[in-house]
Amino acid sequence: MTGASAAAPGEPPAAGGAAVYRLTVSYRGEAYAGWQRQPNALAVQEVLETALADLLGRPATVVGASRTDAGVHARGQVAHLELPRPFPPGGLVHGANHRLPSDVRVLAARRMAAGFHARKHAAGKEYAYRLRREPVLSPLDALFAVRADPGLDLAAMRAAAAHLVGRHDFSAFALAGGGHRSPVRRITSAQWEQDGPALTFRVRGDGFLRGMVRALVGTLLEVGRGRRRVEEFAALLAGGARAEAGATAPAHGLTLERLFYPPRWGGPPPPRPGRNWATARPSW
Repeated sequence: MTGASAAAPGEPPAAGGAAVYRLTVSYRGEAYAGWQRQPNALAVQEVLETALADLLGRPATVVGASRTDAGVHARGQVAHLELPRPFPPGGLVHGANHRLPSDVRVLAARRMAAGFHARKHAAGKEYAYRLRREPVLSPLDALFAVRADPGLDLAAMRAAAAHLVGRHDFSAFALAGGGHRSPVRRITSAQWEQDGPALTFRVRGDGFLRGMVRALVGTLLEVGRGRRRVEEFAALLAGGARAEAGATAPAHGLTLERLFYPPRWGGPPPPRPGRNWATARPSW
């Protein structure tokens, strides 16, 4: 399997003309100031655009579906790339990877129907935050997980997370500078998964405010430590100041796992609430 895919469903075959591609991108975030290109710091978008420009022999612009923050990882970021003429999808994958640093990879490229937009057409996102309940964290786990207290009350944390499902005002969990028009977001699933000492908070919704998942984790950890009651956590979902919620959890524990799209744009759509969406097929 090369990582390349055929044209999107319903797209008429075309021998030439402009073409738009959906790229699935994975990266470790510790060396980058987030996804979005910045004037005074290195971001993943800049690194990817530089590699593609060298491959294509012309400037390249990619538009990401999610603006991950500094230090946050991605397993399945999606971006689109518009070109004046078709380019073999396999060539985009392998040509870009040959020019990219080892902590950024294009996993797949797929030609899409005209008009596809990675961010505007995304129907849902899934994030995972990873913890390890151990006295000392192995260096092998420390890149992608945060050490947590072995004595956390997991039952209380699960009870608090259950309140997240639905439409809520997440003002209390939003970092400044996000540029959002409305603090209301819809969460369709939020759960804590346990595997020995490993704990993973997995959450899916139609969108997330800047810093929202990390603030949720920081506040859920207060519930697990007995410093905040489940009812107090639930009350924050009616809106409030950021200072009323808990601390923002460290960036390196968070991973953007995948994006969901409607069938028209290559789907699958977001799993319905109540479905075992953790095993749903990725969008690439």
